[in-house]
Amino acid sequence: MIKKIIYHFIFILILTFSLKLFVDKVEGLNPVMKAIGDIRFSDLYFSINEKKSANDIYIVDLGLEDPVNTRRDITEFITRINSEFKPKVIGVDVYFDKKYIKDSINRELINQLSSDNVIRLFKVDEKLRYPDFSFLPGLKIDENLTEGYSFGLGKPTEHPCVRYYKPTYEIDNIKYNHISKLIAEKYISLSNKQINKDINFNNKMMINYNINFKNNRININDTSRYAELKDKIVLLGINTYKTDGYPMYNEDIHYTPKNKSYIGRSIKDSYGIEILATITSNIINNEFLTYKPNFVKWLNYILSILIYVILLYLFITLNESFIFVKIISQTFGVIILVLISVSVIKFSNFYIDLSSAIAAMFISAEIVEIVEELLPKVSLQINKLSKRINFK
Repeated sequence: MIKKIIYHFIFILILTFSLKLFVDKVEGLNPVMKAIGDIRFSDLYFSINEKKSANDIYIVDLGLEDPVNTRRDITEFITRINSEFKPKVIGVDVYFDKKYIKDSINRELINQLSSDNVIRLFKVDEKLRYPDFSFLPGLKIDENLTEGYSFGLGKPTEHPCVRYYKPTYEIDNIKYNHISKLIAEKYISLSNKQINKDINFNNKMMINYNINFKNNRININDTSRYAELKDKIVLLGINTYKTDGYPMYNEDIHYTPKNKSYIGRSIKDSYGIEILATITSNIINNEFLTYKPNFVKWLNYILSILIYVILLYLFITLNESFIFVKIISQTFGVIILVLISVSVIKFSNFYIDLSSAIAAMFISAEIVEIVEELLPKVSLQINKLSKRINFK
């Protein structure tokens, strides 16, 4: 049995290496393999788990207006909301294009963006950098307190599903902060609270999609709800949804684990501002998921090997009825592994994904059958070759 296991693993290693070479050579397959590699069965938890309503965070939907009207709407909103209800923090998830430089619009915009409770977003391209605010002269800028980056969401082509973000980033010995971290820190300090000291903001962190902002989404023109924003966190950006629950516009939208189609995603499900709001909620409520990638990786390796060995043993001992055993093991094995993943996340806030082990459950039985058929033929050819060499 041990000898047979060794033969099997040698064959699998050769098969895996050959497949990798083939995929690397055929460039068109790379996006397909990347999409397959991004599948996480644990996303089912975020898709079906009931989400609580946000208490401290509101999203004000700007809609998709032209840049001039958007600037006017932001200016008028901040002016009124600060004078009448004064939210603790206002996060502005908008990039201001310098080609729109009308003084009549920008003069008051500068004053409002310089308010002591406003935190702005800056854009990151290939390397971290601040935007050119020279077209907004007089704007109060403190790079450690008033502006935060958002590149932790990643580019859709590189990170198909937004599961993580980087709270801080250091370049040339200068530490920069994610906008959600700045918003949370400012809100907590004004609420006479403290951030959990156990949080390590230097590491990449996993987002816990446990919040529903449906009831906390306000259209910027709905002045009747402005009173709800007193002493709250208010985030300004595009957040318009259709009746089917998916974003209306294609600006700044992403795949997240809460997507209804958690396997084979076809429609992006969340605006960037809602992801920023979720991260902010995680920080102020200390609701991050614990994730140890090396532990999860090795756990998947061990389970995959164990699954393969068990199926190989069953094939050898129950050869005639193996097809029935295979169907039963694949059906119930996958269900059990998915339930384990979802239950661990739900009851311990420890993120564990067994997608690799689940994939092994699907394909191991087929590989066992293929290898068992091929091994006698390969062995026969090796013996023939050996006899020829000895004869010579």
